[in-house]
Amino acid sequence: MEKPQCCGNIVHSVLENLVSDTKPIVYDELKSEYETQKSKFDPNKKISADLISAGETILNEFYDQNEGSTFEVFDKEYEFNFIIGNYNIIGYIDRIDLYDDEVLIIDYKTGKWEVAQKDVSTNLQLGIYALAVSLAFPNKKITAELYYLRSGRRKRHTFLPEDIENVKINLINSIKQIIDDTSFRPTDNSRSCSYCDHAKTGACPTRGI
Repeated sequence: MEKPQCCGNIVHSVLENLVSDTKPIVYDELKSEYETQKSKFDPNKKISADLISAGETILNEFYDQNEGSTFEVFDKEYEFNFIIGNYNIIGYIDRIDLYDDEVLIIDYKTGKWEVAQKDVSTNLQLGIYALAVSLAFPNKKITAELYYLRSGRRKRHTFLPEDIENVKINLINSIKQIIDDTSFRPTDNSRSCSYCDHAKTGACPTRGI
């Protein structure tokens, strides 16, 4: 696992374990849980000090923004599984908050790069989450947000029925493009390399560069 991704997983796990609908986050518990998750995900201490410090800063900022608060948490690491066309879509959502007439999807982001607000409505990842949740809660308003933990910015969009239909079309088209593409052209988006098992092998022309 790449070290930045590993650090992100540590932060995600801390929030998964401590964000609650009944108990506010306690700062000492936050620090303790961070140490616990560091030991779990990085037992050999290979993550750089800079990344460890970044993780601490992220969690400190989260605490400062949410001190004394509880959340309308319905589920964390919510698993979804649905069929669209001939394809089975499976995934997990970091957190879902449930209100009387609305479902709020929260996707934590620990990286520095952010989607522009104008592009949130067409973000396919959020769209897939909104589609999955709309199937489980057909009579509620569906809002999804990207929660950038480094900056504290929360960029959201409410997915109307016509948005959900566009997600279905874009998802099927994206799947078909992936299946039909046999050229395996290297990506111009170097961020994608951090998630690819082939990025640092001879099998990839970019070699993760």
